[in-house]
Amino acid sequence: MSRLVSRLVAPCALALLAAPAGATPPGDTLVVSTEWLAERLHDPNLVVIQVGSREAYDAEHIPGARYLATSAIAVDADGLDYQVAPVEQLEDAFEQLGISDASRVVVVFGANWVTSATRTILTLNYLGLGERTSLLDGGFQAWKAEGRPVTTEVPQATRGDLTPRPAGDVVVTAEWVRDRLDAPHVAVIDARTPEFYAGLRGGMQQPRAGHIVGAGNVPFSTIVDGESLLMKDQGALRELFEQAGARPGDTVVTYCHIGQQATLVYLAARSLGYEARMFDGSFQEWSRRDELPVVRPAAGSLPKLITTDALAELLAAGASVIDARGDLNAYFANHLPGAVYLHYETLRATGAGIPADVLPAESYAALFGRLGVSRDRPVVIYGDGAGQNFNATFVAWILSAFGHTAVHLVDGGYAKWEAEGRELTRAYPAIEPVEFAAEPFLLDVAPLRWVQSFAEMSDHMVLVDVRPPAQYAGEAGAQRRRGHIPGAINHFWVNDLVEAGGQRVWKPLADLRRGYEAQGITQDKFVILYCNTGTEASHAYFALRNLLEYPNVRVYVPSWTEWAARDDLPIETGTGAAGS
Repeated sequence: MSRLVSRLVAPCALALLAAPAGATPPGDTLVVSTEWLAERLHDPNLVVIQVGSREAYDAEHIPGARYLATSAIAVDADGLDYQVAPVEQLEDAFEQLGISDASRVVVVFGANWVTSATRTILTLNYLGLGERTSLLDGGFQAWKAEGRPVTTEVPQATRGDLTPRPAGDVVVTAEWVRDRLDAPHVAVIDARTPEFYAGLRGGMQQPRAGHIVGAGNVPFSTIVDGESLLMKDQGALRELFEQAGARPGDTVVTYCHIGQQATLVYLAARSLGYEARMFDGSFQEWSRRDELPVVRPAAGSLPKLITTDALAELLAAGASVIDARGDLNAYFANHLPGAVYLHYETLRATGAGIPADVLPAESYAALFGRLGVSRDRPVVIYGDGAGQNFNATFVAWILSAFGHTAVHLVDGGYAKWEAEGRELTRAYPAIEPVEFAAEPFLLDVAPLRWVQSFAEMSDHMVLVDVRPPAQYAGEAGAQRRRGHIPGAINHFWVNDLVEAGGQRVWKPLADLRRGYEAQGITQDKFVILYCNTGTEASHAYFALRNLLEYPNVRVYVPSWTEWAARDDLPIETGTGAAGS
């Protein structure tokens, strides 16, 4: 599995095997201290396994520690990433490390590879070694910080003799979870971070966003201290689980994207005395199966497209109004009552020499606060309507990154409002600045390295160029090179609009969806959008993410301006994948 996939998602469905339950070591040895390990370092039955970067292991590790690449104990199967490998493969991998039935195993993580270590522990528990396997609290970082011995010497392990005893109560299937959604004393726990749990973002190869119905959330990142990487104390962990709905005596089943992050929460549940399971197929499998229920709390808070009638009601209710037209003189001539002016160029600046990059959250927070925008007050944004609608969608894209739950975009913009003879003014509103917090801020951007990885991810990702066809083909354009990024599909942003009643408005949702799907831009794909600088791409982002509710949509900024300036990056010309 590629590094990009492992960052965006997390593993597997495995049929239950009839076998004795996976044994759990006493709570005081499930997670062991550096002192505990140091006292037993020369025990002939001890096997220390280090996971993480091979380069870091080769540079220094605990004396006697043996390196394990976790790819040796997981497989991609049935279209799912990072599944528990077949028993025979696991047996071979662990025997090569010298593990036998009598071994005492301690798993150490390098750098911040905590979940790789807990994934290894879950796998050993599945094989029947749960009573004899522990996590080193704080990992290699804690060991080294205490000045304990390290080495570069790679030990020669004598092959072990391991008798697998697969435990049928460690890894569970989607069917197991489905059949217990309403069962008393079963707590389903989502280990992903809050933005994925709420459905603000989706995972790679996950066509639906949100979480399993009834699941609570214990983010894997809350289990250990962010700096020391030491496990939090039992009281703090218990509070996390109880807040997520797990009560003493419950069976806890954890899941995440693909089954790695969930193993850290699984281990924490075991340390608290819960009977624990892990759903290996996790949300990657669950989201693909339409018969399995998903709830997406964030869906109700996505920016919305509203009519001029709805705008009139919001004006009467005192909503904040932003005039995002690209012409300040037009604002001077006339604007909606109460509207403050914001030019989209205020929202970007040169970064590392490249024009039109996005700004830090603090800059946006100061700007919105100066405009009188607050998180607890609806915000209405309108553009020209007859021309550059992407000015308004760019503002909406930035504002929604702060988690504002009441952002509205006017369908038809200023032109439709004016054509209907509604109230206009030349007066400037009296605006009092407010405090606008810079956090949370989760802007849906795609970094350059993701775009560069497109070729290896094209089965699961689609790259969309929303510029005019002539620019896509390389026949026009202001940048220093013309053409498009190899493999990109051209979907001109204007094609999402239609003339109606003499005004330009958004197409009906069914037509929007049909146009994108006809080009292979489907809900199950991770969609990266680009244009010249990022503004036009925000228009397609609004269509896909907010109107059609695609789970995975990002904007590459500064888009073609950056790509065309880099002679080391390839380009294509022509209209082979031109738009709908």
